[in-house]
Amino acid sequence: MVRRFLGIWCLLFCLLMGCGTSYQWSKSHPAYHQAPAGTLAVIGSESAFLLTRSSWFAKKLEIGADSVQVTMRNFCEKKFLQELSRFYPSLTKIPDKDLQVFPEESQRLDERVFMKGRLPEQGISLKDSAGNIPPLVLILHEVIIGTDLKREDYFDYALMQNESPEKKTSNNLSAIASYTLWDNVKQRPLFSAVDEIQIPIQKPNLGNFEQMTVGIVQKIKENLDKGVVR
Repeated sequence: MVRRFLGIWCLLFCLLMGCGTSYQWSKSHPAYHQAPAGTLAVIGSESAFLLTRSSWFAKKLEIGADSVQVTMRNFCEKKFLQELSRFYPSLTKIPDKDLQVFPEESQRLDERVFMKGRLPEQGISLKDSAGNIPPLVLILHEVIIGTDLKREDYFDYALMQNESPEKKTSNNLSAIASYTLWDNVKQRPLFSAVDEIQIPIQKPNLGNFEQMTVGIVQKIKENLDKGVVR
């Protein structure tokens, strides 16, 4: 009787306190001992930004439905690189085409969290436009943009097949960013993560998108610093 009472009490406690699945959204390589400082290369930004609900955003932003994806991708990339260069003044951008030749690979961050993205093959280093080999490259795999998005719906393999309910209201502009800090000398991932950004909105505008993009960069910088293995 006592065990049954305790079991019921624990169940009620979890329901009231919101107990649920716990995720690990980042992973550090044992060799990741120093975060990038000042100098960094980035690849993937040209094609990473992807709008969900593109017709809805086209209407709200008053942009043609056939061009909203390209317009907002270019807008977000520009703001992303501007903000990233504030933290890393010697920022180098490598064209996406240099990454597209490699196959897509899966990285496991957690028992249920997997992220996919292209990674250079062993023995091949990415080079900048001058032919130099940057020691560290931030590979931006994907930035999914929408409203009230949750990263577990996209990266928890047990939930990925679930259909999202049709939304009638939107409280937040959301971005889910997946990325890898790549050791370009030894060809290995030093740090990988999936971040989630939520920006409260009433009617979406370009200022919201700029705030969201700045938030993505700040979160990446914060995680790269925290992810160092001491």
